[in-house]
Amino acid sequence: MLTGRSPWLLGVLGVGALLVAVVMAVGVGSVSLSPSETLRVLADHILPVDITTSPIADPIIWNIRLPRVLAAMGAGAALGCAGVGLQGIFRNPVADPQLVGMSAIGSVGVLLGLWMGWGIAGPVAGVVGGAIAGALGASLIRVLARSTEGDPSRFILGGIGFGVAVSALVAAAAIAIHDPRVPDVPFWFVGGLAASTWGTAAWTLAFAVITSLVLVPLGDRIDMLSLGFAPASHLGVEVAAVVTIALTAMGLGVGAAVGAAGIVAFVGLLAGHASRAIVGDHHRVAIVAGAVLGAVALIAADAIGRLIGGRFEVPVGLVTAAIGGPFLMWLIARRGPGL
Repeated sequence: MLTGRSPWLLGVLGVGALLVAVVMAVGVGSVSLSPSETLRVLADHILPVDITTSPIADPIIWNIRLPRVLAAMGAGAALGCAGVGLQGIFRNPVADPQLVGMSAIGSVGVLLGLWMGWGIAGPVAGVVGGAIAGALGASLIRVLARSTEGDPSRFILGGIGFGVAVSALVAAAAIAIHDPRVPDVPFWFVGGLAASTWGTAAWTLAFAVITSLVLVPLGDRIDMLSLGFAPASHLGVEVAAVVTIALTAMGLGVGAAVGAAGIVAFVGLLAGHASRAIVGDHHRVAIVAGAVLGAVALIAADAIGRLIGGRFEVPVGLVTAAIGGPFLMWLIARRGPGL
């Protein structure tokens, strides 16, 4: 555990991990590219110098893979932040944006955004629509938590049922609309980053940054909420306001993530537990660590899907499910019936 380490050290380690993940992931695909080729292309586009690059590698890296990897970074960061925040606020170790239904809420906005806003903003309309729907509908998660009377098991089961139902309705609507601008059914259940553009990457990263900038200052209050709503209230925390602001920020980022990557499970769950294992339970630090770990995890999962699938890539959501599913089972087995 790196608790007590210098924030500068943690920052350097986090940035280093992200850079390594980006460079390695950009090289993975049906056409394999070395890290040196990737770095030359990046340097040629970013630095004010002329660097000789491969005419094959340049368009693949700059126009196709880098936007995809950056979209995965933004989506993973938002999901990681939300995982840490949900687990802290609701004192639920298995809380995840997909498991509590937050991703499904965002998917409604993604569908409407792509269907109605494509002519104005193109694929970015899905990211923006998902963010708006996620932010506006985040209060439904609070309602779900109240209706399950604080029982962690009922909360997750209710969230799963709600999420599956909404996702099924969205997928059915996508079939009924039958518009080539709206993704096929698999996108709404297992995700995918193949359609990423520079626009979707930029907007997803922007919403992820907004989510983290809102959540990090609330870290001390989320620490108190982790003790329970009643004890936090006695300590002076305005519980309703803090929960509303935090859930709205998380819904904003998660909805944007759905617009970029579809519904991807377990990234928040894994990032939340990994961040606490590395930096401890203080949410100011854990939220930042969760964002970094979520970004690295989704970048890696997408790269693995491209690597093992060859020309027919495995959707990123299947990769995260294959890893996160057993982890969820282990958590339940370790903690028992009451989670």
